[in-house]
Formats: sequence, C-alpha cells, structure tokens
Amino acid sequence: MARKTLRLLPTTFGFLTTVIVCTQPDSALAGVSDAASTYGLGPVNAGSAQAFSAFEPGAWAVYYNPAAMARSPEGELTVVAQYGDQELRAESLGGSDPVTRENDVLSDTRSELLLLGIKTRIGGASERDNSRPMYLGINVGVDQYTSNMLPFQANTTEQGQFLRYESQPLYLAFGGAVGNLIRGVDAGFSARLTLAAKARLDAVSDLAGNTDSEQLSLEAEPSLSPAVGLNIRPSELFCTSSACLPFGLDGLEVALFWRDESNYDVDVDANVVIPGVVSDPGLQIALSTVDSYQPPVFGGSLLLPLGKFEFVASVEQQKWSELEDKFARDTVRNQADLRFDDVLVPRLGARFRWSDQLSLYGGVAIEDSPLKSSRSQDVNFLDSDKIVLGVGGDLRLKSAPIINAPLVLSLAYQYQKLDSNEFELTSINSPTNPAPYETVSADGEVQVISVSASVKF
Repeated sequence: MARKTLRLLPTTFGFLTTVIVCTQPDSALAGVSDAASTYGLGPVNAGSAQAFSAFEPGAWAVYYNPAAMARSPEGELTVVAQYGDQELRAESLGGSDPVTRENDVLSDTRSELLLLGIKTRIGGASERDNSRPMYLGINVGVDQYTSNMLPFQANTTEQGQFLRYESQPLYLAFGGAVGNLIRGVDAGFSARLTLAAKARLDAVSDLAGNTDSEQLSLEAEPSLSPAVGLNIRPSELFCTSSACLPFGLDGLEVALFWRDESNYDVDVDANVVIPGVVSDPGLQIALSTVDSYQPPVFGGSLLLPLGKFEFVASVEQQKWSELEDKFARDTVRNQADLRFDDVLVPRLGARFRWSDQLSLYGGVAIEDSPLKSSRSQDVNFLDSDKIVLGVGGDLRLKSAPIINAPLVLSLAYQYQKLDSNEFELTSINSPTNPAPYETVSADGEVQVISVSASVKF
C-alpha cells in the first residue's frame, strides 16, 4: 500500500512530490468519472439528460454514437462553454471517533469546460446522390477554460470522497461515419485518446531532504478507446418505395452503440539513496493508479417523430464491475477491496419544434450508483443513486451577421439530485480499526449550464 510505504521515510516525499505534481493538481477531486458521462457534452446532451445523445447528428456524436453524424448532411464548427456547480455532502451520523467537520459540505468545487467540435462531410455522395456519404468528426475539451489541461489526483482521505464528479482531463476524440452502408443503415466508428504517464526519479539525499545526482524523467504514452454505432431506419430497410410499417411507425429510428472502457494511468517509480541510512541500491518506491475511468457501455435508443414532436427512449448498460480489477492493482486503493455493480441507465426525452428557427427539448434519466461497497478502507469512497433532469433550446439563424452562414445558438440547464446513502468510514490508522470510526450519509445536488454557438456549413 503506497501510503504506508511513504510513512517509512518522510524525506522521500519531497522527491515524489516533484514527480507527482506534474499530473496531480490540488484542485482535482479523487473520483473516476468525467463530464462526457456525468453531465453530457454540449447543450443538447446536457439539456436532455443524454436521452438524445444517440441521435444528435452534430460533432458530439463522435463520443456517444458516431453513426449519428450521418443523420444530417450539414457540417458544423461548434464551441461550448459549460459550467457545473456541485454541492456534495457527507452528514455525520456519529461513531466511535468521528472526524471534526466545519459543516456537511464535502465538496463545492466547480466544473468549467471549454469544448470545440468539428464535423465535416469528406466524401461519398454528392448533393444529388444520397448514397454512402462519409463524415469526419473531431472533439477537443479542456477544464477550467484551458487553465488546467490534465487534472489528476488519487488519494486517501478520512472525511470521505465522492467516486464521481471531478475535474475533466484533456478530452480528445475523433471518428467517422458512413451513411447508407446498406439501405437504411448508417455506421460509425470513433476513438477516444487517453494517456498513460510514467515518471522515474533517482536521487541521493541526506536526512534533511537535500538532494544531488538527481535523474528525473516523465513520459506519456497515448492509448485509444474505440466506439462503434449503428443507426437504423426500419422503414427504409424493410420497405420499398412506400411506407409499410404499422401504427404510423414509418419515421421510427433505432440506434445501437458501444463504447470501450477508458482511463488515465500514472506510474511513478522512485529510487532514493541516503548515505549511512539507506545504501545502494536504495529505497524503491512505486505507485500505480488510475483516474477518469469510464466503463464499457452498450446501449440502444428509439426515436419516434410525431408531428412537431420527437420522442426518444434509451437504455444503456454500464459495466462498472470491470473497475474492480483495476483498483486491485492500484497502489493507492488496493487495500480498499472495492466492489462495483453493473448498472442499467434508462433515459427519456422529448423535443418540440416550435418553428424552423426554434426548438425546445428536455429529458430525464435515473442512474443507480455502481458502488457496491459500503466501506472502503482509507479511500472511503461515497456515491449515491441520482435523478437527472434537463431542459434546453436551440435558436437557428439562417444567415448570421458577419459570417453570412447559418448559426445555431443553444442553451441548456441540468439538475441532478443525489439520494441519501450511508457509508462507514474506516482507516488503518484509526484506533477503532478494523471497525469503522464514523458513519456518514452522503447526498448532494449538481447544477449545470451549457451554452454553445455552432456555425453550419
């Protein structure tokens, strides 16, 4: 366990800090999630509680369902500013040795995202021939409006920490789509880029922490997490020139999507020699940890247009149980014996097209907590079931001033209510160990505002 090792020789902590600070700003929270799944990227996804994510044909389809890019021939350049305000609480229910707290608020940090998305038609069909058009999309996102490119932190805590809700690490994804791969079926493929950072420190020190002969290296290896999607129009697939589906279902669309797991890795190796105390080959200290974990996701969605309305229903399976093996190899969290459940997340959404220029939408999602463990030694993760509500709207200008091109302005609001859930806090340093020293009730509220401007071409 990494923390116990560090206590054996406090003077080495200064060396490790030099290395770890490259990847662990203090402002980050020690969770395993990020904005794409926690809030949604852009107003449509945030404002519909991600219900429309499998069908929205804009640039953010790259992450959720790349096949959806083929639903519209328009290209776009879109900029999103997204602000999230969270109040995550841990109310003490007492215990044999409870932590001294100023109040129940465990975290009230903000999420400030700046996102850039591009979608363009790169080939295939002409405007007169709609067979097999091809599209390319690219997404880039950074936290704190570009001032924090790669937040990362993994730690233990006595007060408790939430499993999800953290700073968003550098987000980069790209992908493509092909329309009418077979009649009535669009297909897409994309990949998300993550990094595996490795740091190495060799040094000679005295007991005061003064060093010489330092050798420090840091490298980051990229890795790709794939995603695939299919959009199916049953009326085109199964019918010929005339409508053939019963009950007015000729406009029905079906989406299937899958995303592989992704995470950021950090490995830190340090070797310290202290003459007269620790001789060559020195004290070896190794840390390996993960952050911003996203589970494998498989899901399906149905979209049905009815007049000026569009209704969508979606369900996705998130395989959080895959995280157990990663935490078992995580030197910060391996002592916690964390257990996770796979969860099903249902989403419902609706859109009303007021006119050619204005549309309004909203959505709701119910998300069960994947955290099965009610106690996790030293790490003390907290999490809760939640309900997500969102509303938003798009305003389309046919020819915006100066740019003389169509411009879509979007605004959305999202509210998340975290239910109460009880956890037992434990620590190897507590005199009550292995019994818990405190029981807490975790809950919270999250509010998100997302605005965007999208130039269409």
